Amino acid sequence: MKRLICSLTAMSLTIIFLFCSCVSSKKESVTPPEVTGELEVSVLKVGQADAIIINTKNHCFIIDCGEADDGDEVVKYLAEKNINYVDCLFITHFDKDHVGGVSEVLSNISVEKIITPDYVGNNDEYESFVRKTDELGIVPERITSEQSFVADDVLFEIYPPFKLSYTEGDNDFSLAIGVTHGENKFLFTGDAEAERISEIIQKCNGEYDFLKVPHHGKYNKNTKKLFETVKPKYAVVTDSEKNPAEDKIVSALKEVGCDAYFTKDGDVYVTSDGKNIEIKQ
Repeated sequence: MKRLICSLTAMSLTIIFLFCSCVSSKKESVTPPEVTGELEVSVLKVGQADAIIINTKNHCFIIDCGEADDGDEVVKYLAEKNINYVDCLFITHFDKDHVGGVSEVLSNISVEKIITPDYVGNNDEYESFVRKTDELGIVPERITSEQSFVADDVLFEIYPPFKLSYTEGDNDFSLAIGVTHGENKFLFTGDAEAERISEIIQKCNGEYDFLKVPHHGKYNKNTKKLFETVKPKYAVVTDSEKNPAEDKIVSALKEVGCDAYFTKDGDVYVTSDGKNIEIKQ
């Protein structure tokens, strides 16, 4: 894995400026760049929780940090890769198995930017997150409209929830994050339930090569429609030995011809060269 370089060259500064300022409410306004390196996605085994690290050629991004006890695993992984700087931490929503480990990560890793959905959490882990960001002087960006930016040769697209309240609560506030690297497209869906999945299908209409299955492999009335719309070649489910993916999820993924991976079996490592995707577990 490429090491993140903290001493920035002029080119790196330009990329950081682009990351911080290239924001658009229309995803089609940003064209995916020409491929110049590899994209790496690591989905960590942290029980029934999400902790995902994305590395471009020169930059590092995190999607969620698991529960409070999982923050150490994220920090350990980054240390093993000599990464001590994260360009952006995405918190898809404020359930404890997504925001819980954030405080530990922020205590040990320099994070430039935090992006969250625009609502207030209601658990101890969220309160810990708020205290830590206040302590560090970090103001998370609560997004209410679509954003897109380029880092190296990778296009990121963030899709916030449509509404201010949902019957399923926190899960349907989940950010959806699209990542494009050359010909390969990745979709990360947090814990989206049926209503939020319907929104994601509207905004992310089209096929993706890789899907992070919503809500740890729990089936709902729109799950199959999501799989049939996205038609993923590969999928990962962030489940656990205690709470494995539901049989309906496994069957639905097989029906669309998808190779599925489950974090109950270990970390999942994904590499894209812009044309091909390689997965190891």
